[in-house]
Parts: sequence; C-alpha cells; structure tokens
Amino acid sequence: MIAVAAAAAFLATFNETFLNVALTPIMQDFDVTVGTVQWLATGYLLVAAVFVPVANVLYHRFSTRPLFVITVAFLVVGSIIGALAPSFEVLLVGRLLQAIGTGLLTPIGMNITLTVAPRKKLGLAMGIMAAMTTLGPSLAIVLSGMLLTIAPWPLLMWVFGALSMIVLILGALLLRNVAELGRPVLDVASFLLITIGLVGLLYGVSTVFEGSLLIALGAMVVGIIALVLFVVRQNRISNPLIDMRPFRNTPFVLGMLMTMLGLLFVFAMNVVVPIFLQSAQGVEPLGASLALAPGILLTVVLGPIAGRLFDRHGGRVSIALGYLVMAVFVALVVITAGSGSVVLLALLYIPAVLGTAFVVGPAQTFALASLDRELAPHGITAISTGFQIAGCVGTSLAVGIYGALSSLELTDGGSSTLLGFRGVGALVVLASVIGIVLAIAAYRGKRGAVTTADSDEAAAEASVPA
Repeated sequence: MIAVAAAAAFLATFNETFLNVALTPIMQDFDVTVGTVQWLATGYLLVAAVFVPVANVLYHRFSTRPLFVITVAFLVVGSIIGALAPSFEVLLVGRLLQAIGTGLLTPIGMNITLTVAPRKKLGLAMGIMAAMTTLGPSLAIVLSGMLLTIAPWPLLMWVFGALSMIVLILGALLLRNVAELGRPVLDVASFLLITIGLVGLLYGVSTVFEGSLLIALGAMVVGIIALVLFVVRQNRISNPLIDMRPFRNTPFVLGMLMTMLGLLFVFAMNVVVPIFLQSAQGVEPLGASLALAPGILLTVVLGPIAGRLFDRHGGRVSIALGYLVMAVFVALVVITAGSGSVVLLALLYIPAVLGTAFVVGPAQTFALASLDRELAPHGITAISTGFQIAGCVGTSLAVGIYGALSSLELTDGGSSTLLGFRGVGALVVLASVIGIVLAIAAYRGKRGAVTTADSDEAAAEASVPA
C-alpha cells in the first residue's frame, strides 16, 4: 500500500517538471514567449492546487481503489491529448487535465500512507514519501533531457502516459479501501472562493514582472480577498473544504511553512537551471539534465535516512542545518555560474539539493506529528495544497525574476542572463534563511510547550493529598 502511494507521489510530482527541459523547443515549435510557455508549469500547479482540497471530500466518500484508478486516468488522458496537440492551447488543455489528476493524487497517496504506517515509523514513511516528491520533479528533468536527444518533445507525453498506466494498473491490483467512508458534501461556494483566490493571487505573482503592474496587483488583491472570505466560510459551515482547525496548532503552521520554503527551492531551481544552462551556456538538453543528476540520486538515498533520524532524534538541528546547507551552496552556485564550467556548477549543486532531504520530509513529519488522528487528514489536505502553492509561487517568481533581469541591457557589457540566474539564487537563499529562523522558532516553541506541560503535571501531582 505504501509502495503504491509512494509511486503515486512520484508520478504526480514527476510530471510537474517533466516538460521544463522541453520549454525551449516548445517555444520554438509554437512560436510563444517564455512568459507564455511558463504556464505549462504554473498553470499545471495552479489547477492542481485548486483540486487538492477536493481530494479530501472524495477520499472519504468513495472507496480507495476506484478513486485512485479514476484519478490516475486523468493523467493518462491528459498525456494523450498533449502528445497529439497541434497547438500550444491544446497542449495546455492536456496539461491542465493532468493537473486535475495530480491535485487529487498527491493527498490521496499521503492519506493512504498516514493510515497504514505505524505511528512510531511515521518519520520513515514520510521520509520515503518526501524522497519520492523530491525525486519526481528532479528526476523528470534528467529523463526528459535524455529523451529529447533522441526524439521531439511529444515523446515526453507518451512516456508519462505509459508510466501513468503502469501506476493505474498497480493501484487496481494492490490497493484496498483504507478510508473511513461517509457522505461528505462538496461545498461549491468554498470551491469557487479558493479557485478565485488562488488564480488571482498566483496570476498576479506570475505577471508582476511583465505586462501591467496595475493588473497584476489588482489580481493579487482580488485573490487575497477571496481567500479571506474562504477562510471565514470554512469556520462557519459544517462540511468545510479545508478544515481550519490544524492552523490553530502553531507547530503545524511552522512545519507547513518550512515544507513550503523547502519546496520553493526545488521548483525554482529545477525550472531555472535547465533554462540557464541551455540559453546562456549553450548546453544541450541532455547536458543540462546530467548536471543535476548526481544530487538527485543522492537525495533519494538520503530521504528515508533523514526520516529515520527524525524518528530517533527529532529535527531540532537537522532542519535548520539543511536550510543552512541549501543557502550556502546555492550562493556558491550562482557566484561561480559565470565561470562557464558546467561541471563546477553541478558539483556545487549536489550539497544544495541534499539539504532538501533534511528539510521537506522532516518538516512534513513535524507538522503532522503535532496533530491527533482526527485532524491529521485535514493537515494532509492543507500541506498538499501548500505543496502546489509553493510550486506555483516558486516557479512563477523564478521565471519572472529570471526573465525580468535577463531582459535588461547592461551598460558594463555583463551577461544579463547571468544576472537573472543570480537573482533567482538570491530568492532561494532568502527563503532558506527564513527557513532557518522558522526551524529555530519551531523547536524553541516545542521545548517551551513540553516544559509547560511538565510543570502543569507536577503541579497537579503536588495538589493531590497523600
């Protein structure tokens, strides 16, 4: 069951970056700009984010196996449409159909894992899931680079369709129902509010660097208002789309924020590194992919190890240390990027990626471990939604900063594309520094809570007469 859930997590996140290396040839084939083609990434993540909350309703209304099969079928159908697309618009429709499957599949897989994994081994199980979610978007870049050396980009859609069909068959054969079924009702008003909120907010973020600044800011304001109304409604209805109770738990909120900051690194760098290497360094797609391969493979090994260490010792030191490693080595990557050495960039990128193994999985476990069994599924929905939002924001900000700075005309004759790459690096370093602060605050708060609980227990014992 956990193996199928892990395969689903890998599949869902794999497709989020599978086309990244192919963005340049897609731009050439359909004659679109980088601002347009990036919607294959941000639009995908946006639709996935909207459908994540719906998964919790479906998970508790329908049996696990048929729900899983139908969800993966969206990926298969979207792949076929994308592979046969005669225009960019049709390709985007195929990607958005895949995104519906991804938005449903990620929380379904995490719910399965949380249900069947023993509590004392939750860190290991979540470490495996985190390794798959980190491996997915990273390995996708390597494999797509290899495939693009032998065939045009539509082959990527056929390959992903085949992988999706394999996971569909495995789910049909191996899964059984593990959810407590009832008759939860989808609140349409809540769905519309979160859709407007996320579309407005993320559209504004993705277009703030190009086009009308006023429109971008207006979209963000509309999105924020819709999200505020969404939160208010969730606290007033009996069947909320996202239960807000986990957000009253400070450790959960801090763990979720740490997870999102770690994922921002993954998505921002995974979309910009291949574009920079191909456009600025003249590297072939395969070379751009192989530059990322060593760190990716080692991260897969370290994910479960980091989870096991969390089970034994907690993440008091490891999460902050993971962020520190990410910040230091991303800074070194962007500083040395101007040397023209792809090998040096790849070597420095290895420890930067390894740092995410000690952040994403442990931060998720820290967040979910602070919830009881009743609230844990709602926590998964929130984290899964945050996963997609982090991907949207990370991709949009990275592409926006890279495109805006790369379009500048430098008077000193420097490389504007290098400036764009370094701008994205600065964003990731800043996010990592914020992550360090959150990690320190999370474990100080946890230690304080334990101390208070121990004091209350001691006071209660002292008040009992002998």
